[in-house]
Amino acid sequence: MIATLAFGDPVADGRGRRLRSPRFVPRSTLPLGAACVVANGLREQLSRQLACELDVELIEPAVPGPAERRTLLDRATIVRVRGRLCDAFVIVRPADGRRLAALAFGETERSERDALSGIERATLDRIVTGLVPLCNTLCGTLGPVTRETVERAACDLATYFEVRTTGASRIAVGFGLTTDPAEAVSDPLALDDIGAIELEGRVEVGSGALGVPAFSRIAVGATLALETELGTPGTLRFGDVAFARVTCGVANGRNAAVFDA
Repeated sequence: MIATLAFGDPVADGRGRRLRSPRFVPRSTLPLGAACVVANGLREQLSRQLACELDVELIEPAVPGPAERRTLLDRATIVRVRGRLCDAFVIVRPADGRRLAALAFGETERSERDALSGIERATLDRIVTGLVPLCNTLCGTLGPVTRETVERAACDLATYFEVRTTGASRIAVGFGLTTDPAEAVSDPLALDDIGAIELEGRVEVGSGALGVPAFSRIAVGATLALETELGTPGTLRFGDVAFARVTCGVANGRNAAVFDA
């Protein structure tokens, strides 16, 4: 299990100080790339279904606790997708469902006091069902699709992330999994794995600062005064990394550098 260090709310300690208690919070091992694929697919799917251009943002995968699961799923519309690797959930909470139905009929918002009509409810169900294929990235080959109760989903939900639209109409669609993916641990790299990689190096034998006026007067035959003294060892660099100090010279008719002790 991967855990992230987090801190609770400030609490007075009786001596005029407010301290945050540290704790480790389980972090989902669901690859962020898989969630990004779902987020991009949701943007394209909703843009087609609602006939409007939408941008989205991703709330990264997390492992919610029991109380968090109940809050996330409270009165939500939940579709369960049976998959080869695990089951997935598509979750739309009531306020987001009203906004989806409103956009489908060319409106911007629906009052909380107004229940969805039969046709609006059918439209919302069709929109949510249209998001089911996005779960293929999360749970493998898709199987049966069923409506799920809040109580059962709250028991089975292990990993959760959200995709939210940005702009005037803010809608959140949740995705969940019944299992958190196993942490992938790869073999360490050996020298043989990187032996064929070539690095471009250079030897720097002098350096100094040059003002803009002096730079503008540079011409053929000009002499530049550098801060580095004559005979000072050079520096072997790979990219921006100083690798070693060297002494420059000539060996067998070619420029060479000898590593200093």
